[in-house]
Amino acid sequence: MTDLLPRIKELLTWAGGGPAAFADAIGLPRPVMSHILSGRNKPSLEVVQKILAGFPEVQANWLLLGQGEMLKSLDSSSLTQAPSALSHEAAAFSGAGNEKGESAKSIKGEEPAEDALKSGSPTLHKKVKQVLFIYEDGTFDSFQSNE
Repeated sequence: MTDLLPRIKELLTWAGGGPAAFADAIGLPRPVMSHILSGRNKPSLEVVQKILAGFPEVQANWLLLGQGEMLKSLDSSSLTQAPSALSHEAAAFSGAGNEKGESAKSIKGEEPAEDALKSGSPTLHKKVKQVLFIYEDGTFDSFQSNE
């Protein structure tokens, strides 16, 4: 079986944001990510599952076996938009909004939740899996869905 570490590093580079943001995005403790990247520990099944859940566009066969392409869909729009996924999530949770009370999503020009409800946006069918609050002092709280 091939080693997962090079593919995890490739995915980390593709996602952008660095190891801490990657670990936060998939709900993995930062030290665990650090130990995997340093080669101290091998990624567990739980880590692989969290990566695949956090990045559903990643092919499981590619991550596990090194077979096929990294992404399920290789159209140019997904390749150019996906690396900002971590920075977008970090922006969404870095604060409730700016000084004017605007949410991070409305600053980025995306539909606020109320507009999404009216427009029938496909995001309405998404279920929240995890919410992560990152505080200024470097601590964080993570809340997981029971579903």
